Amino acid sequence: MPLTRQIQRHRIGWILFLVAFLAAAVMCTGCRANAFDTASPAWVQVPIDSAKMSALQTEVDDGHRPGELDPEQVTGDFLVYNLAIPVSNMQDKKQRNGQSDVTVSLQDGRTVQLVLVQPVRTGSTGIWCVQKYRFVQ
Repeated sequence: MPLTRQIQRHRIGWILFLVAFLAAAVMCTGCRANAFDTASPAWVQVPIDSAKMSALQTEVDDGHRPGELDPEQVTGDFLVYNLAIPVSNMQDKKQRNGQSDVTVSLQDGRTVQLVLVQPVRTGSTGIWCVQKYRFVQ
């Protein structure tokens, strides 16, 4: 193989390495910004289907299912319908930039933390969905 071709391969390899490294650094920087994420145990990720979320946003825009605009309502529905857990008390709610962090006390004494996001649009007209959750007690 000619030397110039080897040098080209070497350059491409380094460029790919740098792009991957920078992407990882950007993602990790965003991860550290939220104190809600720092404590253990591990989060359970909830898959978000963008096509379904867009259709749901359209339904809400048409005047149906207004509860999807309220992160507290979405949290309660998720716990009851997805995890079969009755809710007793929502302790802590923090909203910022299209994300809502919710801490819920359950009737059995455990606590669950949830992170909700607005997958289609942010603001008062954007629907909410659960992105991840974890039991902390």
